[in-house]
Amino acid sequence: MPDRTTTTAGSPRRRPRREDVRAGLLAAAREVFEEIGYVAARLDAIAERAGYTKGAVYSNFGSKQELFATLLGERLADTAADVLAQVEELTTLEETVQHAARYLARNVIREQRWHTLVVEFALQAGRDPEVGDVFREDRRTRRTLLAATLAERAGAFGAPSDPEHYTVFATVLLATVNGMAVECAADPEAVSEDQVAGSIAAVLHAALAP
Repeated sequence: MPDRTTTTAGSPRRRPRREDVRAGLLAAAREVFEEIGYVAARLDAIAERAGYTKGAVYSNFGSKQELFATLLGERLADTAADVLAQVEELTTLEETVQHAARYLARNVIREQRWHTLVVEFALQAGRDPEVGDVFREDRRTRRTLLAATLAERAGAFGAPSDPEHYTVFATVLLATVNGMAVECAADPEAVSEDQVAGSIAAVLHAALAP
């Protein structure tokens, strides 16, 4: 039988599914984090925004840092999947590099608040050991996923297809995207989409060239 709760009027009401609660909390968390930053964000405010209690946050994520790390992981997976979908039908190295670089550059320009938030989380990781543990694990996951994504495309151009070969390139790509995002946030008029795309393309060329 479906799980039900009871309203104050006594009529049965279906209890939200766990995956729906989780998705709602993640959406609310991103809104609150982007509005006021990681440090200032409170779990009770996130829960209230999503329409749940703070206990729902703890039962799904355990802590604020784990909640934010989940957002990071899901966003990276979505971005990697989007980039692969964008370049799937492309057959030349130059087309692939330019298309992927342009996509990522637009993301940097349009999502400045998100990228600034990631930098704030990174700085907090250097001050708070618990945040640091979560952040380091997230970065390792990011590097692994990016290395696998690069390897998946590189084989088509005669480059090595072993993900281990791309670990350093994955780190440089992350640093490039994050660094350009910081520059955009600090002085948006001084950094253009073309400049961001060019920086990312340089890393991708070096990584994917046979």
